[in-house]
Amino acid sequence: MNRPGFVSKFLRLLTAAALPACGTLAAAEPDLSAQITAQIRAITDKCGEAICRVEAGDDHGRLSGTAFLVDADGTLLTTYSVGGETDDIVVTIGTDKYPATRLLADARSGLAILKVDATKPLPFLSCAKPQETGLSAPVIVLGHPLALPLSPSLGMVAGFDIGFRGRFFATRHIRISVPVQRGQSGSPVLNFNGDLIGILIGTVGEQNGIFALPIDAASKVLRDFRTSGRVRQGWLGADVRVTEAPEHGSNARIRDVRKDSPGFTGGLRPGDVILGVGDRKIANPEDVLSASFFIVADEPLKIRISRAAKIHDLTVTPADSPDGEGPTVQREDPPFLGATGVTPAK
Repeated sequence: MNRPGFVSKFLRLLTAAALPACGTLAAAEPDLSAQITAQIRAITDKCGEAICRVEAGDDHGRLSGTAFLVDADGTLLTTYSVGGETDDIVVTIGTDKYPATRLLADARSGLAILKVDATKPLPFLSCAKPQETGLSAPVIVLGHPLALPLSPSLGMVAGFDIGFRGRFFATRHIRISVPVQRGQSGSPVLNFNGDLIGILIGTVGEQNGIFALPIDAASKVLRDFRTSGRVRQGWLGADVRVTEAPEHGSNARIRDVRKDSPGFTGGLRPGDVILGVGDRKIANPEDVLSASFFIVADEPLKIRISRAAKIHDLTVTPADSPDGEGPTVQREDPPFLGATGVTPAK
């Protein structure tokens, strides 16, 4: 199948579906609907066995959601709302039910990591970072809505947002246009090649905003747990604000650096303009906030700055935040470089 041409036709079909007169397009391309149906079925067949129903208890009774396996040993990812503070967690994989143990609950990212003990290797989804997903790219959400069998929902990428209605996410999220029902929280979000691109965290404002945590962010949490047994959010101690005098395309200027911080030791100074954090380019303080999620304590980090309009590359080794998760960031507050402690929208 010609992938670029197919996706282009798919987007034209979605657009036409919203118009009163779409018969002409359907007549011109009679096989497009069949191609889309076949692709959705192929992706569902490829990934479906690794996607599980989760049931758990809280103070209000039983609730259900979706999770997916990320290794053959029974490790699963789901949302904090499903697996973060609940008890008596039961996971259904195929026709088998397993009691699940909570390994990690991270309210900041909105993730929970669960584990089941299986007597055989289990199918799983790879968390390898897929090719970059662009605006309007088609996506498929596979989950268990309303405690029903595995069901696909079709939509597209509507945006990439760091916050919504005055609240910040821990990092930039994928906003998707897709119908979501109760029980689909924790569902994997897949591109039209069947690659895992995110995990459905939840909806905001009666489904006015439907957001997914990017898979590279989920992978960071999983990697931290596997190496350290906890999330190791790195801290640099630099306070970043908007500058009215951008340098090299960035208006993210450091207002202050704590003198007892790794940032100061590594060479960051007030007045520096941040151009890059690791492999992520920076154009504004919101980019700094998003990139800070991926900073890991004790892992050397490259930071590109502009100082007096000259570019410098620094290597800084973050530390664990002295305040644990770090300060909560509201819209009127400055993003902090590292360990922001942002509460994700639910």
